[in-house]
Amino acid sequence: MFTNKKGLSAMMTALVFIVAAVIFGFLYIFFFSDVLSKEGSVVELQISGIQGDADKDSIRNFFDKCPCTFGDSINDGCPINWDIDNPEIQEKVKEDVKKYNSEPVCGIVTDQTATSQATQQANQQPTQQKPAQPKPTEQKSEPAALKTYQSIEIFGDGIDEEDLPHDGVLKQACTGWVGQNCPSEDNDCDGKFNLEPLKESCWVMASEDDDTSPNDCGQAKVDDGKIIPLQGYRLLQVDNYLSVPNEDDSKNLFQWAWKSKPEYGALICNKGFWYGCKEASDGRTLEVAGKSYKCTGSEWIKK
Repeated sequence: MFTNKKGLSAMMTALVFIVAAVIFGFLYIFFFSDVLSKEGSVVELQISGIQGDADKDSIRNFFDKCPCTFGDSINDGCPINWDIDNPEIQEKVKEDVKKYNSEPVCGIVTDQTATSQATQQANQQPTQQKPAQPKPTEQKSEPAALKTYQSIEIFGDGIDEEDLPHDGVLKQACTGWVGQNCPSEDNDCDGKFNLEPLKESCWVMASEDDDTSPNDCGQAKVDDGKIIPLQGYRLLQVDNYLSVPNEDDSKNLFQWAWKSKPEYGALICNKGFWYGCKEASDGRTLEVAGKSYKCTGSEWIKK
């Protein structure tokens, strides 16, 4: 059997094309498919980058002027305290965009995004003004307890009744007994007063000044509710005067008008004791003989 030379030539040509096609196919698989795959990934990354939010501030990268820094929508995605019209801030914005266009994007590895976001938010916190804290309510302290005195002393130079009344300032108020616990004026009446405790009314001890001899001594009870004010003078009005025999001059002192001293405040008689009203006790109340009194401005005021 004889073969035509033209037929043999055509077969050889076809065989060469087939071999070339096979070789090209191998080359495509090993070289071009990997390149195309990488290009496809780049395109996909770019699309996702535009739609994504690198700094997690809920503003898409495409619209975010500060894509790598957590910001606010009212400032185009930049921190609220950045003045983007300021030249120095504009440089920071450019650096931020340059960082976004680098690899890795914003310098953030995928599994570190959450950590970076938390750090950025923490950095922004000091710039935010803290809400004003309400001031603690000031608690007013209770008024001081009322101080009590068991007896008081008046002192002056007795004169004739037709020249009365005169004004005088209380000599002293004693938490115990004048003439025993508290020395009387010049000590002349010490041990001479009646020290009977009272369940009603209050004792007033009197020392009358005598230039040539020891002071005359006397005392009287005043009714519950009697007030010796701090400002102004008030009559004692007693009718139960007691005195040491032959020492009647001190009786005139009970017809004078008297006032108290600042260290005691106004005094009110109640069941054997004088109650002092000082500034520290302002607001305290006291029931006396069925009536209510309030300590106000160092004076006893009937309610």
